[in-house]
Amino acid sequence: MDVLGSAVQGSQGDQPGRRPGTVDASSDVRTDEPTPAGSPRDLEPEAPTPIPDLDELDTDPGAQGTDPGEVVTDPGGPGDDDPVTDDEITDLGGTAPGAARASTPTPPHRAWPERTHVGERYKLEEPIASGGAAIVWRATDESLARTVAVKLLHPHHATDPTVVERFERESRAAAQLNHPNVVRIYDTGRDGDLVYLVMEHVDGPSLRDVMRREGRIEPTVVAALGEQVAAALGEAHVHGLVHRDVKPANILLASDGTVKVTDFGIAKALTGSDATLTTPGTVVGTAAYVAPEQLEDGEIDARADVYALGVVLHECLTGRPAFSGDTPTATAAMRLTHELLPPRQLVADVPRNLDEVVARATRRDRTDRYEDGATLSAALAHLVPAKPHELSVTLVDDNPPDPEAIPAMPREERPFSGPMPASRREYARRLAAAALAGIVLALVAVFGFEALRSGTQAQDSGLQPEVWPIAEVEVFDPTDPEGGDNADEVRFVSDGDPQTSWSTAPYPDADLGDDREGIGVVFDLGELREVRGLDLNLVRGGLDVELYATSDRPDTALGPEAWGEVRHLQSNTIQSPQFRFNATEERYWLLWVTGLSASSTGEFTAEIAEVTFLGPS
Repeated sequence: MDVLGSAVQGSQGDQPGRRPGTVDASSDVRTDEPTPAGSPRDLEPEAPTPIPDLDELDTDPGAQGTDPGEVVTDPGGPGDDDPVTDDEITDLGGTAPGAARASTPTPPHRAWPERTHVGERYKLEEPIASGGAAIVWRATDESLARTVAVKLLHPHHATDPTVVERFERESRAAAQLNHPNVVRIYDTGRDGDLVYLVMEHVDGPSLRDVMRREGRIEPTVVAALGEQVAAALGEAHVHGLVHRDVKPANILLASDGTVKVTDFGIAKALTGSDATLTTPGTVVGTAAYVAPEQLEDGEIDARADVYALGVVLHECLTGRPAFSGDTPTATAAMRLTHELLPPRQLVADVPRNLDEVVARATRRDRTDRYEDGATLSAALAHLVPAKPHELSVTLVDDNPPDPEAIPAMPREERPFSGPMPASRREYARRLAAAALAGIVLALVAVFGFEALRSGTQAQDSGLQPEVWPIAEVEVFDPTDPEGGDNADEVRFVSDGDPQTSWSTAPYPDADLGDDREGIGVVFDLGELREVRGLDLNLVRGGLDVELYATSDRPDTALGPEAWGEVRHLQSNTIQSPQFRFNATEERYWLLWVTGLSASSTGEFTAEIAEVTFLGPS
């Protein structure tokens, strides 16, 4: 519901002389999707070609607000006082877009309601947004001396029990949420024939404004923004609420960079008696961001919000709509048959780790997505090198800092591929170059093999490194010297079977929480052994590890510092890392894990299948 989103950020409101409930086509029509030549904006509109399962979609601006493309199935169609824009999924029926605009200016007067106070304490100062369902005023709470946003249902909706019920559900649902990234609800009530909602006033732009101004946004800033939005959605999902309309207009930025998610008015309770208030078959959402299951009349859960946020992040990274059809109906329908291209295939400098997060969030099959907002937030948190609001504050300033001044994303990989070919000729040139390179590599391989066969002897088994047996293995946990995580399973790391493994307990973040610096495994080789390397076989890569060695076993409670200097270390390991170093003759070896990796459930663990100590050849 764009009304609420525009409301709390202090955007442009009703112009003097406009009837309550009308929309100025110059300000409310979306411009972030391309309009093909000969579109309804230029010609007399025609009804869109029916699409299976979508041809019944129509617009109910009175129920859901003013954002073009926001759709609700309503056989009754839009009300007489609610204009329909060409970006809405609707049967245009021959009514020209922009018909709501007055042909000649009308004399200025105070916008509805023509009164100065609501609820005896909220002084109405100026309208900041208006739509088919409601008008929003910037106001002063005279009891607490603070600026607030007051949302008022228009008279022609305040008498509609269904619309009033939705409005009251909005306030009840949003009032459950207490999170720094959610717009707060302060009060709700009725004053005579007025139905009102009082909420936090956010003194900054919406993400839609930022995207129109900036185009593409720096990947590190996108990750910071996404982490905050996902955290807000995660809070809603914990309370059994689904936002259902995540889009740039509903994502606001405060002056300090804190991201605020607004408009939980179309959130559907997943449990409880209110769960049946949203009629089956109703599609609530915005064409560009709606999840596939919302169009298929399927069960809607937290993963619909995950999808919508993924599409928003995709658009931020690429600077273009994720899906673009000739009509909003066609735009929405594309996601039923097309998997969204990963952003890295469109913009080569998107970091691989961020690309993978966005790609997973936007899977067409919801079982392949992150399960809720909290899980997605945790996946993005690892990509944010500073406090999230310190990065997103760069979007508030009209003159953002040089991209070089923005901290680099952790463990960012340099791209291995360039942008997509711009023409068939370019594609043919690349194909020819690849074929030529393949021929050269094949010739090099053939000649190299012949040289090795004629000039050297094949390596025999006597040149293979010695594999030292492990006499004993135990968990090393200075916070629990007598136990440690899953101590009864640690034997699996040296049993010779890569199908068995030892795992740490699950932790809330990669750094093992606040009370631990790491966790490890101690290996006793039985006697002094000359070790020249170590092979790890992990269930999942991405760990940060350090290797220590000593001839006398220190007390576990003393921690790894008692083991002396680090003999070897690796960050963000691959699944089967190999450590090679100068010959070291020691008996006890400590593999110390300081950074975990995210499992499929979103929790953080280290899972080690096998460890092998190598001696001289």
